[in-house]
Amino acid sequence: MFRSLSANHVRMVIAGSTAIVSLLITGFTTTWVEINKCWGLNVWMNVCLLQIVGGIFLFVGSLKSNHWLFLPWLLAACIFIYTLVYKSILYFYNLDGMMLLVVPLFQSIAGFWSYFMYDVFQDFLQMHTSVQMEY
Repeated sequence: MFRSLSANHVRMVIAGSTAIVSLLITGFTTTWVEINKCWGLNVWMNVCLLQIVGGIFLFVGSLKSNHWLFLPWLLAACIFIYTLVYKSILYFYNLDGMMLLVVPLFQSIAGFWSYFMYDVFQDFLQMHTSVQMEY
C-alpha cells in the first residue's frame, strides 16, 4: 500500500474501481466476445453484479471503519479472479484473431485483483487484531 495514502482512501478507490471494471467487463464481453463465439457459459452478469455489491460493502466498511464489511468484497473478489482465469483459458481455446487479445487483458486484471485482495485482507487482519487488543 502507498505510504502517503491512508488505508481508507485506498479501499475506497478499490471499491470504485470494482464498479468501473465490472461494468466495463460486462459491457465488453457480453456485446463483443460472448456473442461472437463463447456464448455458452455467460456468467459475467452475475459475477459482475456480485462484484458491485461487494464493492458497495467495501466502500461502506471503509467509511464506517467496520472491517467485517470487507468480507463480502473478499468473497466476490475470489469468485471474480476465478472467473477471469477460467474465462481467459476458455477464450484462449475458442477465440481467434483480434478477440484473442482479451486473454492477456483478463490475466492482467486477475493479477491486479489478487493484489487488491491481498491488500484488503491485510487491512482486515490489522483492524481485527487492533479491535481484539482493545478488549
